[in-house]
Amino acid sequence: MEHLVYSFLNASILFFMYHTDAFVEYVRLFRLGKLFQIEKYEKYLDIFDEGNYWDYLVYEEKTFLRKLLSCPFCVSFWMNIVCFACHKESVILIVSLWLTLFLYLVLKFLFKRSD
Repeated sequence: MEHLVYSFLNASILFFMYHTDAFVEYVRLFRLGKLFQIEKYEKYLDIFDEGNYWDYLVYEEKTFLRKLLSCPFCVSFWMNIVCFACHKESVILIVSLWLTLFLYLVLKFLFKRSD
């Protein structure tokens, strides 16, 4: 039962990464703006109103890692692989992967519906 916590945690992380500016705000809080190119990102937002930081990374330079980071399903898969590496149970991997995606999509639906 405790393994289900990973699905809820992963879904929450995905939601906050891709549907809020939490990452950018924490970068500003810890004064890492130059490292993560926050000024360029803000200029990007002036051009593209509906963009997020992960889309900006791909727009700036199209590399495999940046494309991977811009895809919530890909990030979900790799986060669940890390959980699997800790527990080494394939059933947990399969259930956690599907449950994470389901919870993420439910959160995304509820967020859009509230607007």
